[in-house]
Amino acid sequence: MDGRAVPVIAALVLAGACTNVKKVPEVSDVRADIDAVNEELVDCWNAGEYECVAAAFTEDGWQMMPHTTARVGTDDIQRYWQLAFGWGHWEVSLATSLLETSGPVAIERGKYTIQFAADASAPPGRPSSQDRGNYVTHWRLDAAGRWRIAAQALVSEIPARVVPVQPVQQAQPFQSPDPGQPPAPPGSPQ
Repeated sequence: MDGRAVPVIAALVLAGACTNVKKVPEVSDVRADIDAVNEELVDCWNAGEYECVAAAFTEDGWQMMPHTTARVGTDDIQRYWQLAFGWGHWEVSLATSLLETSGPVAIERGKYTIQFAADASAPPGRPSSQDRGNYVTHWRLDAAGRWRIAAQALVSEIPARVVPVQPVQQAQPFQSPDPGQPPAPPGSPQ
């Protein structure tokens, strides 16, 4: 072997060992791992374990549930579910339709159902309900090799409840009491 080849081979071996690219599992392994996280997440929802629900997300993860504001970060997600689990019993299901992966990122699409049985502690206007729809989940492989949710959006197929309100009456233009006089400035005695 040429004496010049040894340093070149050694340099290539060292360069390969110093890469920061994560070893990404095979697609079938990714599907099995994400299915396991989804199963755990559903079990957490159905058992009312808010810490466990939040643990499925990245620290900066987003959860966008139907008919409510987005929750950002594990602390916010945990606070929301701690409150919501106090309102009654939740029964959630997820069914993956498609999972696409690209390195340490995966995108999942599927169908969900949610059944909520309100109890006496539910806020006014939050009755028992059922929902179904589609969801998209953006997954990220963390440094420990666990798939976590970076963003999850559940999009309802059921229209939001419409709450009847009184119609707003149109304001009438100001009319001066004396047609020959200009209107008084606002706040002045009439």
